[in-house]
Amino acid sequence: MKGRTGGLTAKMSNQNQNRRQQENDQLVRKADQNKISLAEIFMANSQQLGGLEDGKVTKMYFHKFLFMEQVCFAFNLMGLGISVIQYDLEYEEISDTDPMKDISLWLLWLVFVSSCLLIFLTVYRYQAHIEWMKSRKSMAPGDQIWHTDDWLPMLIELAVYCIIPLPFTKGIRVNFYNSIQGSEAYYHVNEILALIMICRVIYLYRTLLTLTFWYNNRTQRVCNLYACESNYMFVAKSLLRTMPYTALFIALISLICIFGYAVRICERPLSRNDSSSNNLGLFENALWNIIITITTVGYGDFYTRTDLGRFVIFIVCVLGIFVVSVMVVTLIESLKVTSLEGHAITVLERVALREKLKHEAALVIILTAKAALGYKNGTLTRKQHHQLIVRLKQTLINFKMTHRQHKTKQDENSLNEEITNQFSLLKNDFKQLMERQQVLISTNNLIYQKLGFENNKSVVNI
Repeated sequence: MKGRTGGLTAKMSNQNQNRRQQENDQLVRKADQNKISLAEIFMANSQQLGGLEDGKVTKMYFHKFLFMEQVCFAFNLMGLGISVIQYDLEYEEISDTDPMKDISLWLLWLVFVSSCLLIFLTVYRYQAHIEWMKSRKSMAPGDQIWHTDDWLPMLIELAVYCIIPLPFTKGIRVNFYNSIQGSEAYYHVNEILALIMICRVIYLYRTLLTLTFWYNNRTQRVCNLYACESNYMFVAKSLLRTMPYTALFIALISLICIFGYAVRICERPLSRNDSSSNNLGLFENALWNIIITITTVGYGDFYTRTDLGRFVIFIVCVLGIFVVSVMVVTLIESLKVTSLEGHAITVLERVALREKLKHEAALVIILTAKAALGYKNGTLTRKQHHQLIVRLKQTLINFKMTHRQHKTKQDENSLNEEITNQFSLLKNDFKQLMERQQVLISTNNLIYQKLGFENNKSVVNI
C-alpha cells in the first residue's frame, strides 16, 4: 500500500509540473504574438513597482518642454535683436544705390523667416506642455489643446508673433500732424510694427521664470500637496520672497531699457523736422525720460510730444507706481524684526534698563545724603535746600518709571519663556508617547511570533 501511494503521489506531482510548463509556454507564445516588450510590461506594472517609471517619464516630458521653451526664447530674442538693427537702417532712408539698403531688406526677410519658425515652435511648445501635464496625470490621455485653458493664451501669443516689420511694407509712410511743432511728420509702417513687436518681451520674461528653481516637477508636486497652483505668478512671488532686491533690480533695469527704446521710436520722427529742441530721438535722452518717470520724479526737462509717446509714458507711470510700491513693501519686510532678533533686543533692553536703574538709585541716595547733611549742618540756604528737594523728587519719579519699564520687560521675557517651556513639555510628552507606542508594537510582534504568525498582515488576512 505504501508503494502504491508513493507512486500515485509522484505521478500527480509530475502531472502538475507538466501542466505548469504548458501554461508558461502558452503565456510566452501569447506574449510573442502580441509583441509585448519588457518596457511595456514594466510600464503596466509601474505602480506595483513603486511608480518609479512614471517619475522618469514625467521628468523626460518636462525636459522636452523646457528645451522647447529655450528654443522659442532663442528665436524670439533673435527676432527682436534683428528688428532693432533694421529699424535704424530704415529710419535713415538709405538711397537705392547704397548697399546698406539691401542689408535692411535681408534683415526684414530674416525677421519674417525667424517669426514663422517661432510660430511653429510655439505650437509645438504648447503640445509639449500638454504631454507633460498628461504624464503627471493632470489631464486625461485624450485631451487636446482645445480641451484645456491654454488655447486662448496660445492664440494671443501667436497673434503677437505675427506683428513684425515686413519686407512688403518697407518704405510705406503714415503721416500725422503734430500740434506742438505745428507741422506734419510721418512714421514708417515698419516703425509702428517694430513698436508693437516689443510686446514679445513678455514671453522672454516667461522663459526666464521657467528656468528658475521654482518651476519644475518638484515644485508641481509640493504645490499639489499644499493645494496651491504652481504657475508663473507663484514663481514671481517665490523670487520676490527669496531674492527681492535682485529680482526688482533686474526688472527695473530691463523696463527702463525697453521703454526707453519704445519712447525713442515714438518721438524720433519729430527729429526730422527739428532735432534741436527736446530731442527724445537720442537713446540716452529717452532713457533719462523713463528713469525720471518710472521713479515718479518727473523733472520735465524731457517730455513726449506725440500721441504714441504719451501712451507709452502712461504705461510707464502705471508700472512705476507698481515697482515703487513693491520696493517700499520689500524694504519694510526686510526691516521687520524676527522672533530671535526680538528676544535678543529684549535682553539687551533689560540690561540697559538695569544699568539705568542702578544710576537712578545711586543718584537718589546721593541727593538724599546731601539734603540730610545740609539740613543737619545748616550749610544750605533755604533756596538751595528747596532746589535739592525738587531735584530729589524728579529723580525719584525717574527711578520709579525706570523700575516699571524694567519690570515690564521682565514680564514679557517671562511670558516668552513660559510659552517656550510649555512647548518643551508638550514635546517631551509626545516623545514619551511615541516610546510607549514602540514598546507596544514590539510586544505585539513578540506575541504574533509566539502564536506562529509572521507579522500583522497575516493576522489581518486571517
